[in-house]
Amino acid sequence: MAHDVSGSRSEALEDRVAGILRRAGWKIKRQPCVGSLRADLLAQRGEHSYVVEVKSAPEGRRDRLLPLLAQAILQARAFAERSVQPVAPLAVVGAKSVSAVLVRDLDRFVQEYAPEAAVGLVDLEGFQWFRGPGLESSMNAEGRPAQRRRHVRAPVAAASHLFSDLNQWMLKVLLARWIPSDLLRAPRGEYRNASQLAAASNVSVMSAFRFVRQLRLEGFLDESDSILRLVRLEELLRRWQAESPRPARDVPMRWILRGNPERQLQHALRAQAPDSDAPPPRSRRAAAEPPRLCLGLFAAADALGLGFVHGVPPHVYIEQLESGVLERLGLSVDAPDPSPDVYIRVPAARESVFRGAVLRDGVPASDVVQVWLDAGAYPARGREQADLIYRKVLRPLLARVRQ
Repeated sequence: MAHDVSGSRSEALEDRVAGILRRAGWKIKRQPCVGSLRADLLAQRGEHSYVVEVKSAPEGRRDRLLPLLAQAILQARAFAERSVQPVAPLAVVGAKSVSAVLVRDLDRFVQEYAPEAAVGLVDLEGFQWFRGPGLESSMNAEGRPAQRRRHVRAPVAAASHLFSDLNQWMLKVLLARWIPSDLLRAPRGEYRNASQLAAASNVSVMSAFRFVRQLRLEGFLDESDSILRLVRLEELLRRWQAESPRPARDVPMRWILRGNPERQLQHALRAQAPDSDAPPPRSRRAAAEPPRLCLGLFAAADALGLGFVHGVPPHVYIEQLESGVLERLGLSVDAPDPSPDVYIRVPAARESVFRGAVLRDGVPASDVVQVWLDAGAYPARGREQADLIYRKVLRPLLARVRQ
């Protein structure tokens, strides 16, 4: 009998979730399958598609719902990663009655352990709360009677940013087939959906799904093409440069043992260079691996054969500003500002910078798109360097993309 009660409760909660989605304009498919995996629901509305896992608890308690939420996230994510069509995971948990404070607890759990996940909390008495792209505005309006609902405030989801760190990296991946491999290190191919782009870029399906959705929303994808093809590229590049994060502070350095500064720098970076045949790494690196680093700005432009500005101390981009790493490079932070040998910078978009970096004569250097972005924001003759790269590399790229 207990099994029958549990099954009835689960079915009732799944029906409730399906009804919420339908009233909000979503098209619902029951029991979708991918290979051996089966989900509870598939929800589609406009550019949004979710695979939905619904879990029911006998009581609306935190210790009952959090494990179920984690299980639902994992199951929905596994389905989304194997789906040929781009879908995002949505995990929904509930009970006959839930407490308002659970919204805060569940949201805190998701933000800490699965920030990319879309989630929902519902009960059979009329309460509903959802967080995820396309969900909040249309599905958090209903709920309990006003005297109970006023205690619940759904956290506001962060606005999608087209030029976040990983989004910049995926833009480079979409552009890579038109850029020589010695100027940009990235996979080269055609991608039909977010899942294929995620696999090529080595990012989560959710990250790629949000990125593709944002490109569509802003009109930068060719809707008539079966592959992800960028359009209005000139405007996209202009916005990319304008909205790039402001550069971090440059830390002046000097060599501990002075010799030929150019040779010292090349030798130090060459010793730290990654395997040129290895795929771009994920953002979470093994603790034993050294921080990633590469030449940046005008020094990188020189390495790429596109140098224009001379007389500026070279910039080295490094993943983490650690004294041990600097000592292994042979650099000292005790450098007078007027006469440094090297500037060290921790870039804001670390994944985009280091994944796209190329090896030139064994020395890692920022890719051509990154140099263009960074030079455009540099006050001393940076604009001229950026303009040179635009004329020689990016303007011809625009012509090739339009073909």
